[in-house]
Amino acid sequence: MTSIMSAKKWQTAAAVAFWIAAWQLGAMLANRKLLIAIPTPVDTLRALWRLGGTTDFWLTVGASALRICLGFAVAVLVGTACAVLSERWGLFRAASEPLLRLVRAVPVASVTILVFLWLPRERIPGFIAFLTVCPIVWSNVAGGIRNTDRGLTEMARVFGMGRWEILRKITLPEIRPYFTAAVATGLGFAWKSGVAAEIICRTNLSLGSMLWSSKSAVAYDEVFALTLVIVVWSVALESGARALLKGGRRDPV
Repeated sequence: MTSIMSAKKWQTAAAVAFWIAAWQLGAMLANRKLLIAIPTPVDTLRALWRLGGTTDFWLTVGASALRICLGFAVAVLVGTACAVLSERWGLFRAASEPLLRLVRAVPVASVTILVFLWLPRERIPGFIAFLTVCPIVWSNVAGGIRNTDRGLTEMARVFGMGRWEILRKITLPEIRPYFTAAVATGLGFAWKSGVAAEIICRTNLSLGSMLWSSKSAVAYDEVFALTLVIVVWSVALESGARALLKGGRRDPV
């Protein structure tokens, strides 16, 4: 198993190195004809080093992370609660289904512009992250509840297991893979939608606003550097969430 994991890590590293080399080569070839040069990996790292030397940059990264992660956390709580309610009461599921479909269908840009009328711009990115992630968690957890082995639950009752013990040893382990998938997917969507909302509403002290300012100044090396920061944050949080949830797994008894 260890050798398989090591092989996968080496394959991943090789794939990343290949695409970085392709980026470098493509930029060098394209820049011969372009008026505005495409930043190379070296240019991007230099811009990232330059930005990382300022206090404002780290305050901005922290502020954006706090907004988006807060919206994500609320979405996980609300989505899980709504999933439980919708699977327990058919009336709630029937009443909420049209709203759930509407939230999924409306573009992030439209919602951002609409809520700009009622919410302070500092709260909009977190709200958009919430609105994007909540349906994902809701649907996944509801699917996990529906696919729980009812026969196993009934057998546990026959053998005298209490409701809490059934929940802890059977129901939650059955739902955990769906919940883990929802959290991992939702984190990526939270960052994408949250930063997009920051760009649209020009939130103060935000990565989105910094991206817009760099684009306006034609500092595309900084645009690439900031995009790299967003990607690294998203991947790191997703990996951390997966590791945390897998680490807390208990096999049903």
